[in-house]
Amino acid sequence: MPQARWFPGLRGRMASARSVSARCGWRRRPIPIFLFDLDNTLYDANCHCFPRMHAFIHDYLMRRLDLDEAGASALRQHYWRRYGTTLAGLMRHHDVDPVEFLEAIHPPALAATVPEDAGLRQWLRHLPGPAFVFTNSVASHARRVLAQLGVEDQFVGIFDMHFASYCGKPDAEVYRRILRELRVPSWRCIFFDDSRANLRTARWLGMHTVHISRRRHPGKGADRVRTPIQWRHQGG
Repeated sequence: MPQARWFPGLRGRMASARSVSARCGWRRRPIPIFLFDLDNTLYDANCHCFPRMHAFIHDYLMRRLDLDEAGASALRQHYWRRYGTTLAGLMRHHDVDPVEFLEAIHPPALAATVPEDAGLRQWLRHLPGPAFVFTNSVASHARRVLAQLGVEDQFVGIFDMHFASYCGKPDAEVYRRILRELRVPSWRCIFFDDSRANLRTARWLGMHTVHISRRRHPGKGADRVRTPIQWRHQGG
């Protein structure tokens, strides 16, 4: 089974699971566990990443499936709506290599314009439990984004598409796999995401959910805030 990127996958200032567990005692004490989506949750991906990522996806689909740009855009959106990720549709219908696809759409330059966020760093430092990234991208991209934000040392680990065996959110089995990896019950997890579908699965499994949204209505059963730092933990 794939492992979370908190063992060999994390480098530099990011803490190991063992050191954070020893410091916080989060596996022995019932403190909250914070799970964060990456794009459009910790930063504005619509501004800094998604336009170029969509262009990379279109380029890949045009080359791999011999589509024009309009056809590539339509197929990307169709698979995303039907399966939750474009990759899931490509694997199901076109036998696409997931590693090749994920590397093609997450080059190092993708995160280059993400700005530092001192307010987010300060907020993360005062969370009453460990924080993890749970993303439908790859750990290498997540690490680059966290480094740009200036918060990489505030996260214990990353659960990415490799960890999820390329299924990703909102597949319930991926959430269960994370709970098994963390060895904590679902009620201890607080999950932040901009996707209502992703939040519904988390809520169904018993997690507390926080909807990151600029829209008027939150996801059912979720708190709603525009950015994570607007949310306040009721227990502390």
